[in-house]
Amino acid sequence: MAKWLSEKRPKRRVFGGTNSDHEFDYGEFYTNYVKTKQKDMSRQRQQAQRVSGQIKKEQQRHS
Repeated sequence: MAKWLSEKRPKRRVFGGTNSDHEFDYGEFYTNYVKTKQKDMSRQRQQAQRVSGQIKKEQQRHS
């Protein structure tokens, strides 16, 4: 078992580090979270503007 534990395994990069680091870059997690949130808010704002425009057009047709 000691041999199995001492074998070198390829390190995979995870969020700028390696699996063996056991450390997370919380700043990177937060930055990605904020960017995703901003994209979602922007998308929702565009959808609301589109729907608002459609409602205004419908109201003008029926007036």
